[in-house]
Amino acid sequence: MTAQKVNILGTEYKIMFRKINEDNILKKADGYIDKTVKKIIIADKEDDSDLEDFQAYQNKVIRHEITHAFFLESGLGENFENCEYGISETIVDWFAIQSPKIFKIFKELDIL
Repeated sequence: MTAQKVNILGTEYKIMFRKINEDNILKKADGYIDKTVKKIIIADKEDDSDLEDFQAYQNKVIRHEITHAFFLESGLGENFENCEYGISETIVDWFAIQSPKIFKIFKELDIL
């Protein structure tokens, strides 16, 4: 997959996909943000993956990392209850998982 660019609150981020063996951080996480260079790094599917719908899972990881980027760019990335990680992973996961459902309703109601 080629790198995609996305504008997060006026800051351009690159979404990049890498194999786990190319990136030590991906050995511990399926995605992360390098805030120093504004990159969102997402793990590619490994040959031994047991996930039946890997694309759906990868999309959830991308939404999760984009949510982190929004918090970072809005000034909340390092100013929250969890000093080690910034924004609570529970809050980020909740939004990443629920956002498609929320946006579906917004689209149905034509309120976007």
